[in-house]
Amino acid sequence: MAVDVLKVVNERQPQLFGQFMKTIEQKELSHAYLFTGEQGAGEFEVALGIAMRLFCENVQNGYPCGECHECQRILNFDNPDVVIENTDDRSIKVDQIRRIKDEFSKSAVEGNRKVFIISGADRLTSGAANSLLKFIEEPIGDIVTILITENKNLVLPTILSRTQVIEFPHLNREDILDQLTKVGVPPSSVNLMLSLTNDLSEMQTWLKDDWFENIQVAIGQWFKYVIKGDAMAFPFIQTHLLGIINNREEQRIVLAIMVQIFREPLMIKFMGNDIPREFPQFNDSVNAAKDNFSARQLTSSIELLLTMNNSFNGNMNFQNILEETTLKLLDIAKR
Repeated sequence: MAVDVLKVVNERQPQLFGQFMKTIEQKELSHAYLFTGEQGAGEFEVALGIAMRLFCENVQNGYPCGECHECQRILNFDNPDVVIENTDDRSIKVDQIRRIKDEFSKSAVEGNRKVFIISGADRLTSGAANSLLKFIEEPIGDIVTILITENKNLVLPTILSRTQVIEFPHLNREDILDQLTKVGVPPSSVNLMLSLTNDLSEMQTWLKDDWFENIQVAIGQWFKYVIKGDAMAFPFIQTHLLGIINNREEQRIVLAIMVQIFREPLMIKFMGNDIPREFPQFNDSVNAAKDNFSARQLTSSIELLLTMNNSFNGNMNFQNILEETTLKLLDIAKR
């Protein structure tokens, strides 16, 4: 794991990570940062690398070694003085905030330094953010806090004004394509994957057991039924789609792919055939939707699909979401 984190920061953000290493060397590290940038730009890995450098027992040329006892403990989330809050939930919950506040109030367990890494800064409620401000502004002892978000516009102004905001540079598309080829992403899936994430580790998870390729094909078949107004789209959900989807994260990805497959004919309609194709296996269906659906029908379909996310976030039954949306899409197709 140690090698992976250092490899990520040196591949994706070598200059930025190097600047932080010099800042630490010169003892000029600030007490609070907000890391912001696109998913997969390396924000969490850079934060973890900073923690490693602060605790490393065998610093090499100003960088953490990644192999010593302290580096390994941090990478295994096993250092009590490196507090990591990393959640995929829609909001950071009260008990999580209480835990973080309790940790802020405590002295370092093994030394005189503590590091807090809190992902999802945009998911802090107003009350939660304000309850942490005091600790961020006036830390007890030697504390470094790193908040992480993909969208700083959703972060409360009170947090923005009290942290040093670090904008992570966009990833180079050619570099990403080269990495995708190395890990074995099928050419037919590359463009779709890139429309969903830039996180290589996430992509590798999707590749296991050909899951992504299978779900891409299944959604393409569902789309083919829908644009023809074929009622088979409804039972197809039960007989094929649901059997491939294993957890809530995969459900989220399925909803995003459904939006993308309806976006493609709309993009072709307005931008021409030269756009990167995300569903090359279903070019005929995408072209048929472009030719037979009006721009308004496609837009209405996309808007309907986007509302699925609200239902999903509201914990509505996933099968019900897909079935209700499919019936409405079939109705749009028949207009």
